[in-house]
Amino acid sequence: MLIKVTPSNISEFKKACEYEHVFGSRAMTALAAYGTDHDVHRFWLSVEDENVSAFHLNGSVLTVIKEGEKDITDVLEITKQYEIHEIDSDWDLCEKLHAVLGGFTESSYYMVYNGKEPEGKFDDICPADLHDVYSILQQSHEYYRTHLKYDPWAGHLESCMATGLTKVYQLEKGGKPIGTGSIISQDDTHAAVAAVAVVPEYRLKGIGSYITKYLVKEILKTGKTPCLISGYDEVAELYKKIDFVTVGRWGELYI
Repeated sequence: MLIKVTPSNISEFKKACEYEHVFGSRAMTALAAYGTDHDVHRFWLSVEDENVSAFHLNGSVLTVIKEGEKDITDVLEITKQYEIHEIDSDWDLCEKLHAVLGGFTESSYYMVYNGKEPEGKFDDICPADLHDVYSILQQSHEYYRTHLKYDPWAGHLESCMATGLTKVYQLEKGGKPIGTGSIISQDDTHAAVAAVAVVPEYRLKGIGSYITKYLVKEILKTGKTPCLISGYDEVAELYKKIDFVTVGRWGELYI
């Protein structure tokens, strides 16, 4: 049964989001930014016997934070009602949905940090200018060129940054922005690293790892655990070299 999130049941939504802390913290950060009554960002609880799941709809992207038995009835209900193009959830649920809805899937690792606080001062990393970050992302990967439009992307980041739960940084060399990374979302115990990118001419120099270590250091200062979605299995191997470990398999279904 789907239940709209209201101020009276936010604590239940928060508890459901604790099943995992990347998509879960993303949903909690969006809820802090937009509240429970918003036209684009919508939030639901789903109750199945003793299992409570959390749903966050951002435009055409549905995030499902769900444990236990993978009943897809409630997911299909939302998908039918709204024009959903992407569903993010754990891999088992993505496979079940793929069998019914078609489309194509991508999979990546959920990872958490399991090391000491990185050494270094990182004095060349500073709070970002979003125009610079957008330019870096556009240069760094085809995904960003095809999926990001500046105004909605920047507007969402600014709303989340206003909560203090999202922080965006950039690295400059000789006055030129060449890399970026974000603490994209947080909950009570974890903070998610995302959008670490370096312009092509500065790749393969350890800069992505350097930026990630800075983000890890900043998160550890708060007493929280850094976590992330690796994006690609090859990238997961790089994160393992800086003390991230894999703890689950997560997926995206594109319809």
